[in-house]
Amino acid sequence: MTKQTVDLVLYAAYVIPVVPQGVVLEDAAVVTHDSRIVALLPSAEAQQSFVGVEEKRLDHHILLPGLVNLHTHAPMSLLRGLSDDKALHDWLAEDMWPTEKEFVSPEFIEKGMMHAVAEMIRGGTTCCNNMYFFPDAICDVLGRTGMRGAVGQGITDMATPYGSGPDEFLAKAEPNLKKYAPGCHDLITVTMAPHSPYTVGGDTLLRLDSMAKKYDARVHTHLHETEAECRDSEMQNRSSMCCHKSDQKLRPLANFKRAGAHVVHCPTSNLKLASGIARVAEMLRRGVNVGLGTDGAASNNTLDMFGEMKLAALLAKAETQQSTSVPAAEALKMATLNGARALGLECEIGSIEVGKRADIIAVECDSIEMLPMYNAVSHVVYVASRNHVSDVWVNGKQLLRNCELTTINETQVKIDVHQWAERIRIFRNAQHQQDGYT
Repeated sequence: MTKQTVDLVLYAAYVIPVVPQGVVLEDAAVVTHDSRIVALLPSAEAQQSFVGVEEKRLDHHILLPGLVNLHTHAPMSLLRGLSDDKALHDWLAEDMWPTEKEFVSPEFIEKGMMHAVAEMIRGGTTCCNNMYFFPDAICDVLGRTGMRGAVGQGITDMATPYGSGPDEFLAKAEPNLKKYAPGCHDLITVTMAPHSPYTVGGDTLLRLDSMAKKYDARVHTHLHETEAECRDSEMQNRSSMCCHKSDQKLRPLANFKRAGAHVVHCPTSNLKLASGIARVAEMLRRGVNVGLGTDGAASNNTLDMFGEMKLAALLAKAETQQSTSVPAAEALKMATLNGARALGLECEIGSIEVGKRADIIAVECDSIEMLPMYNAVSHVVYVASRNHVSDVWVNGKQLLRNCELTTINETQVKIDVHQWAERIRIFRNAQHQQDGYT
């Protein structure tokens, strides 16, 4: 029997394909070629049928689909820890917005995005849904590093470092909507990203909604971050991906289901900013698609999707007082396939299935804190951390090999981060001194 030559054969102790949900394959192989998964089968059969240009044995690992960070402001990694323990509005008005006004530029975005991508790849995140300024710089970093991403075209009614207002933001968005229209790029898609109901008015929403429909783009926004906003907003009727959604009322859930909107649950950020606890179990019960996001490193303060999975599962149990709420398999699905579905990429990523893109991560399961292991799915959610991720592939290209980044100069990233941090520290000290005299 002639063996088929392929790009890569991964032999693993365990494979969690996510579809079917909860299934664990033991001693299995994932075969990839031309950026896609071409076979998922027992290792013995793979050895008989395929020869890989590269073959890798992962005898103490679990293979998973890459994680999808469905909401982040990735370049804000440069503002990690800048301000903590404040209410959302105070945190924004007193700390984030003044610092962004002073520093945000294409260079800031490029360095911050590179920093964030390095962190996300190391933690098993293969796709991020980003909302921030200067989207061209973000697209450039994604292209250079090989990470998959949806890039938000940020829109507000007020001036930002990126532009003077909605007219300019919409004008700048259109070229990227054309360039990265669905199916035009292997790694990058573009979304319309109105910041929130408190920064974007109805007329602007109608204009961006029309543009999104014209180019078949998703809409990505903050919604229901605080109790007051839950009372005032009707934005869920116009949005595809609504982040935070921390209200407790049943009527908005019915509206979400009826509108076909997706919810992005950011448990760590919601808790840290005291924004409330989302009714995730009830959303899922009602058929609302719920994915997971970290939010930015300035409010989380990490980009750790393993942490979000575990916290989402535990919070749901606390909120419902039911230990069966959001079991491990559901939490893993939220971090993978549900995120892909919200982006319109469920036929491309989010599970290990034949025909899908080869976005795959390997999680080591033989370290002392990972033993013993009786249920691989539960272990991934409740025991594993991002530090157990050893290898990452996106679109069939290896971006992390034996815990080493392959497309990013980590030493240079650290140098750049330290330089930016020093500039920001000097500015903040001067700002505090000035405030002390008033």
